[in-house]
Amino acid sequence: MSTSPLEHEIAAALVTARRAGRSLPGFPGPVPPDMAAAYRIQDAAMALWPDEPIGWKIGYIAPDRRRTGEPDRLVGPIWRAGCRPGGDAPVPVGIFGTGFAAVEAEFVVRLREDVPAPRGGRWTADDLAGVAYDLLVGVEVASSPVPAINDLGPTVVAADLGNNNGLVLGPSVSAGDGAADPRLRCFVDGDLMGQRSLGDLPGGLHHALATAWSVLASRGHPIRAGLLFATGAITGIHDVVPGQVARVEVDGGPAIEVRTVEVCDGQISDEPGP
Repeated sequence: MSTSPLEHEIAAALVTARRAGRSLPGFPGPVPPDMAAAYRIQDAAMALWPDEPIGWKIGYIAPDRRRTGEPDRLVGPIWRAGCRPGGDAPVPVGIFGTGFAAVEAEFVVRLREDVPAPRGGRWTADDLAGVAYDLLVGVEVASSPVPAINDLGPTVVAADLGNNNGLVLGPSVSAGDGAADPRLRCFVDGDLMGQRSLGDLPGGLHHALATAWSVLASRGHPIRAGLLFATGAITGIHDVVPGQVARVEVDGGPAIEVRTVEVCDGQISDEPGP
């Protein structure tokens, strides 16, 4: 189904606010009634954004927040300019200080190969058994011009580019590091906000990927080598304000840190991502 003029207007308002670093009083239109409408707005917003996606964030949708028959994951683009490697010093990340802003400790999948579409157009967790990928630690910057984005529900999150405003990549993780079920710990200004392991991801890693890939395939997005998939907020969604430092530690590997700054142009950096 084609995008309506109203959906185009909503997409344009969201993109304008993000690019200007300006928060909105609320969602700029009626709340999308279902995920199909939300993704029409997302696709329209992506067409207006001056960058290419380097991957996708995957967000879990709790049972009481989704309609019957809809998947338990949503997706949103991760832009090339918004993806940066961690370093020795905290990486500056842009947030909407008067909108919504949070950090999320994540496990990130980086595909080593193209994944052909399965028969029937939908993947299952079993289909991923032989897929080659690297597993990395990451910090997703979840930030939006819409202050109450999460309260308004998953269709608003999906419409506003998945509520993603960047990704910082950390070390790789594997069973060879002694971490068959690696654990992440997230701190904000030195305070422990949460700690969970990969096994705590609802439904498991392969279910999350299979569900997200099926959503993407239904929208015409191929699953190609090199794409990144931030697989979900392992330790929770941790609210932040400008000037805070978040630190994510993984068993058997170095930590990564980010420092939040008021967003000025909707992107973390003009430098190309990996």
